[in-house]
Amino acid sequence: MFETVYHQVHSTEVVGESSIDFPQKDLCPQVWNKKGNSYTLRPDVKSEILKFLEEYPQEDLQSIAKSIRIVGSIGTNQYTPVSDIDVHITLKDTTSFSEELQKDVLKWSREKNHLIGKHPIEVYIQSNPNQDLMSDSCYDVKSGVWCAGPSFVEKDHDPYTNFSGVLDDLRSSVSGADELFGELRRDSLDFKAISDAMSRMDSEQKEAFKQRLESKLEEIQADIEKLYAEKDVWVKKRRDASKPTSPEEALNDVEKAKKWQDANAEFKFINRYNYLRVIDNLKKLIDDDGTITPGEVDQVRDLMKDMM
Repeated sequence: MFETVYHQVHSTEVVGESSIDFPQKDLCPQVWNKKGNSYTLRPDVKSEILKFLEEYPQEDLQSIAKSIRIVGSIGTNQYTPVSDIDVHITLKDTTSFSEELQKDVLKWSREKNHLIGKHPIEVYIQSNPNQDLMSDSCYDVKSGVWCAGPSFVEKDHDPYTNFSGVLDDLRSSVSGADELFGELRRDSLDFKAISDAMSRMDSEQKEAFKQRLESKLEEIQADIEKLYAEKDVWVKKRRDASKPTSPEEALNDVEKAKKWQDANAEFKFINRYNYLRVIDNLKKLIDDDGTITPGEVDQVRDLMKDMM
């Protein structure tokens, strides 16, 4: 059975997100100050977050923000040494929200990779503030108030036991990608073998093998495109699980809340095992110039080492 973490928000218990990490003794000391049993954001961290938001070139994020919140596992004892500091911005004028702005801000923050210690700041424009309240934790940066959390699990908490059913489903979810990674690895090794052999051939022999080498390059690109399609399936599965949109819905529609929580946990395991990062980096090789070039095949093999 999965474990549900509850928060107290205005006397309403709401179901939290799925965290797949083992517990730490406390909240992250690089981010939080502890006094007694209370936690507040470190002043230097607050200053660094607000300064980072000022760097966004397209909008004055602080001026359009109704609230700036830190959400997720960094406000729990299930953070990792490299957990994101998820900064969610809700807008004063909700009509000014657009998916384009949301995507651009997120992309900008990821590319900047601004670190506090080893924790990257990731910025997201939140269109539904209720969802923040159902996170593992939610802290208002400017007011210094916990809207939800901080959350703690017991020291003997074992996510692999709590999500054993999710891990069973995961094996099926990634089986297609595992086959494709195997095919990609074989195709890249075949390409190298053919290329090395051609380097020892005379001009006439090289011409005979040229088409075979080009076909192998096309197979490598097709493998990567299929892997990216597998990633789209995982994203759609998580999205279709449909996160409860209010604390009341999380309480009353237990089946929906559990379905979302399990889908969220599965997606986090997929991320832990490097599927998402490796597939994105492979796809980027294509996106840079529209194709995989012979000189990029070595990069393909290097990227796949992260799947070991």
